[in-house]
Amino acid sequence: MSKDEIRPPVNLRIASLMDLARMLVSWSQRDRPASVMYFEHDGKHIFGTLISNHGYYEYMGLPLWIYIEHDNAPDGNFLAYQPRDKEKVKFVETIETDPQTVHLPVIRLAEKLEILDI
Repeated sequence: MSKDEIRPPVNLRIASLMDLARMLVSWSQRDRPASVMYFEHDGKHIFGTLISNHGYYEYMGLPLWIYIEHDNAPDGNFLAYQPRDKEKVKFVETIETDPQTVHLPVIRLAEKLEILDI
């Protein structure tokens, strides 16, 4: 298969970093561990992940690029999501010991993935 034969995934832009964290945590509990990909493109900070929505009608799955455009680059290696007490999300350098915090690794890409159509 050549690069020209690869179709881009369906773009799903969501509203906030909190929404991205919620979606990744919910998907990772039933499918596989999730990570956040980060890159800069056209002066924008892009955070997202590729997910396949299995069993999409007659198809084997629907590839989704779920992403947000953010004002700043990540200032840590993990996105820490805390759902209890008051829900919050923040970047941290290392994994904290709080068992109620879910840590999503941030993977910094050198450039935008070729297959993305954004």
